Amino acid sequence: MSFFKREQNMTNSDYGITSREAVDLKQLANKCMDGDYSSGEAEAGDEVLLQLQVQLDDTERELAERIALERKFKQLYVEQQAYVNRRIRQAHMAAIAYQEDYARRALSEKRSAEAKMKEYLASYELYKAEAEQLRNQFAHLLGQLETVEQERRQPGGRTEYGDGSVSMPGSQSSLSGTGYKDGG
Repeated sequence: MSFFKREQNMTNSDYGITSREAVDLKQLANKCMDGDYSSGEAEAGDEVLLQLQVQLDDTERELAERIALERKFKQLYVEQQAYVNRRIRQAHMAAIAYQEDYARRALSEKRSAEAKMKEYLASYELYKAEAEQLRNQFAHLLGQLETVEQERRQPGGRTEYGDGSVSMPGSQSSLSGTGYKDGG
């Protein structure tokens, strides 16, 4: 099997795995949404939800691409590492058999393969860091989406707390005695 065919198969399989993960993430995001906002009948508060959903979709797409690239370069690194090890063994066997030309050629190929291996490792680490950053961004956007959706469900913008207390925006109470001036 040629190198390019292996790379194509590996890339295609990575996108398949990533697509399944992306579908799971999308289903998780859709659990936060009540209805379908694509009908165009959006209320004023729904615009924020629509914007967050678009950002979430874009981040999800980028995350899927980065995960695929991360896996691709990890696989290329592993293959290159195996190639380097094979060339070391071949150089050793050639040296034992007093075939210096073969040993030199194997060592030369090993050096170039090590350089590629380092490039693959650097690319893998770069895409891994980018994927982690996008995972964090996705989680943050999902949290924002849940918060906005929860605020939208509360009538009149009230926020209810776990202890039963309610916060209402725009209402201030002067019953506490602070800031109250008598006779004025």
